[in-house]
Amino acid sequence: AKRAEVRIPFGQVIERGMLRPGEELFSIGNRHKAKVRADGSLIGNDVKGSIHQVGAALEGAPSCNGWTYWHFRREGKMIPLDILRQQIRAEMEGDTARPN
Repeated sequence: AKRAEVRIPFGQVIERGMLRPGEELFSIGNRHKAKVRADGSLIGNDVKGSIHQVGAALEGAPSCNGWTYWHFRREGKMIPLDILRQQIRAEMEGDTARPN
């Protein structure tokens, strides 16, 4: 059976230096953007909150998975936050084998 996946708070991404406060995140297609804040929240269009809350508010949706919604730019490529979550999860599990 597949183990329950560890919940990773977005603040871990900042604590580990994977993203810096002030860095911009983008939705798919660049429709929306938000800035990363030091406390692990985002601000976009005057909406402050979690990666999920801000994504939902900007989309006018009841909920939003911020991990797949938001992307950051590295070397001209758009990369989903979920990649960082998977890296942290793998490190926490001390599992250098392939990600599940």
